[in-house]
Amino acid sequence: MKRLDEYFKKKTKNLSFIEIKPNSYVDIKGYKVGPETPLPLVLDELVKEIQEGKAQDEVNFATVINGIIYTIGVDPKFKHLEEYKKILYNYDFRIEEFILYNGLKKVNEGHLEDGLVWLRALYIINKRNLMGSYNYALALGERAKEAYTLKDNNLGDVFLTTSTSIMEEILDMDPNFSLAYYKLGYHYKTYKQYKKSQLIWQKYLRLGDDEALLQDVRDSLEEIEDDVIYEEGYNEILNGRPDIGLEKLLPLSERYNNWWNLHFMIGLGYRQLGEFQNAKLHFQKVIEVNPKQADAFNELGLCLAYMGNFEDAIESFSKGIDLKPNDYEIICNRGMAYIQVNDIENAKKDINKAYNINPNDEITIACKNELEKYM
Repeated sequence: MKRLDEYFKKKTKNLSFIEIKPNSYVDIKGYKVGPETPLPLVLDELVKEIQEGKAQDEVNFATVINGIIYTIGVDPKFKHLEEYKKILYNYDFRIEEFILYNGLKKVNEGHLEDGLVWLRALYIINKRNLMGSYNYALALGERAKEAYTLKDNNLGDVFLTTSTSIMEEILDMDPNFSLAYYKLGYHYKTYKQYKKSQLIWQKYLRLGDDEALLQDVRDSLEEIEDDVIYEEGYNEILNGRPDIGLEKLLPLSERYNNWWNLHFMIGLGYRQLGEFQNAKLHFQKVIEVNPKQADAFNELGLCLAYMGNFEDAIESFSKGIDLKPNDYEIICNRGMAYIQVNDIENAKKDINKAYNINPNDEITIACKNELEKYM
């Protein structure tokens, strides 16, 4: 959120302020604005009016209203924010509709940046304006796409994360706002959170009424079906239920021979069950598909060590260390394998190096204590 604020705050350079004369005020339909409140103008808009010959000796108050909306959108912490809100609602009790209409108009006419500012202003003024919040979230998503296209992935992540958060806020306020379910499914898919994507799209199928969107969701659900199974399976394995995880993952391996992540999780499941030969085969498959997967060399080394093949285990750990020279876990594992072949000197080097990298790791501490027995 901080980077998002900084992004919009830079746009304050496009603002200028006019001061009301002392001992005077501006009357806005009975609401008095005194000299303590500076009134903003958007410079680009003012320049455009001058170029088009529309500028007058006195600034049109509609231009000030646009400036207030712009100011709120770019700097929601501006000290006159609450006063500006009062001005807007006194100027037009339907001001939210005005902001939404113009924000969408700017976006649809290709002025995404300006549209974002206006829609953000509406979001700041009233988050419970669900169509305003929804369209602000959509605009953020479009801006994220632009950032990703320009290879500014960090900024893209900021826009996309904010968009996702606002969509979730909308559903907290109105669980029946079906369009948010539709869009959120794509957000979760982008994050590779396939189970969440599935659940949210299934809700859209119950609530949505646009047949084209409904069919799009049905097609998308079919597309991510195997990804959902994979996610369910690896979560079971990571949560210590390898038998259930393997039951889900093994059928996938018959269809996806070169999906290295899948083989890695299957190998991990087999290792948890003590089926080291089966685990070994899957970790070897990972390395065949992705020779630079250091964690696979580590897991293969563990399987070989459990099977008593310590020399081969040391070789596998060494290949992993070549890829990740400062991975204290692999270094420590090789050190323990050296102990098993009575190479205490190399064991000492590895375990001490692992300890120096991470002296707080419990397993490394245990390995160091084990080493002491041989010193």
